Amino acid sequence: MCFKTQLCRSGIFGLLVLVSIIGSPVTAQDLPFTKQPTRKEMRDWLHSLTPENRKASIRQFYEQYGRKFVERTLNQKRYAAPAQSDDDTRQFMFKQTPQRDLNLFVDYPKGWKASDKRPAIVLWHGGGFTQGNAGQFYHQANYFAERGAVCFRPEYRIRDVDMTLPHSAIEDGVSAVRWIIERAEEFGIDPDRIVVGGGSAGGSMASSIGTADVKKLADMECVGEEDNQSIVPRIAGMLLYNPFVDFFEPTSQRHIEEEMIFLGYDPEDYRALYHEISGIEKLHKKSPPSVIMFGTRDAFYVQQLRWIVKCRELGITCTDYVYKSEVHSWYNNSPHIEYTTHNANEFLISIGLLNREPDVELPHKIINPNRMTIQEDKYSNKKDWDALSKYQQYVKDHNITIIPYKHYEQAR
Repeated sequence: MCFKTQLCRSGIFGLLVLVSIIGSPVTAQDLPFTKQPTRKEMRDWLHSLTPENRKASIRQFYEQYGRKFVERTLNQKRYAAPAQSDDDTRQFMFKQTPQRDLNLFVDYPKGWKASDKRPAIVLWHGGGFTQGNAGQFYHQANYFAERGAVCFRPEYRIRDVDMTLPHSAIEDGVSAVRWIIERAEEFGIDPDRIVVGGGSAGGSMASSIGTADVKKLADMECVGEEDNQSIVPRIAGMLLYNPFVDFFEPTSQRHIEEEMIFLGYDPEDYRALYHEISGIEKLHKKSPPSVIMFGTRDAFYVQQLRWIVKCRELGITCTDYVYKSEVHSWYNNSPHIEYTTHNANEFLISIGLLNREPDVELPHKIINPNRMTIQEDKYSNKKDWDALSKYQQYVKDHNITIIPYKHYEQAR
């Protein structure tokens, strides 16, 4: 394995080893900041660096600002595995990484047998690639297991525990799907009927894995050491809950450059890779169908609209549900978990992954009243993109339907 691959996999700890080994072969440019810079100041400074002083200056930035960020982040709790499970839930370790072993949680249908050829649904949690655990989609997985699918909830590396960036998470996602396919007979699934899904960062995982060229990712050294690289996943569909699909969307960037230099990475070393894992860039005429659900107060609203439009332009099936005034991750609790699960179920029926029967009660999850107050305060000032005339016109021009706010109350 080349040293760059080791650095890619081992996060900031690999960088510290690199610095201690080779020191600073070039002179760093003096940092122009008197205090921690804003995002714009960081971007402007990064773009001003010359090739001669770039690496040393980024290391200097890490020493002055990034190290404190790392120390603060590492003080957070260690990864907490999900506690939610049923009698039919099983846990498997599917990958060993330099940071920790990764597990996935499998929910089986009633009457399941290893000789079955069941559809499979793989669901990844959200959390901005920085936090979260595989318990988020427990309720949806339990519902779809009752509907007849074998459901998988894999873990992946996250920044606040593993000090890794999103490309490591995508690598882990590909590893999980390959691991599942390799054991299709053990899990009683049909490897040609695998749907991937998730929310926010998990939706990014699904959109990337559903569209990416995994062989090209491997050529770019974004591949698990133990992966069976002869397996090329054939994804049957994508369940996208307010997904992040474009690392370079100008209206709602993840600001991946800033995040990288805080951890001591040079963004130029990874720019091509992040274009490769931006799902919207890799859509093509043979991409799998998708269902996408989001609200007009979601920070990623514009790129989510663009996903709908690009799918239509390419002739790919994309079922969309755009909710007026709903915020990011609104679907996690009742009454929203019910109708968003219903939407996903109808989509899976429409693409032939599930039959109409058996009819199963939709999941129900009531949020704690105190948490509800916190969420209302948190999201009260979020921008409603649909209030801006240019996006109203964009929606009109592309014949996208905006579903009324609290439509579930109006339907009662």
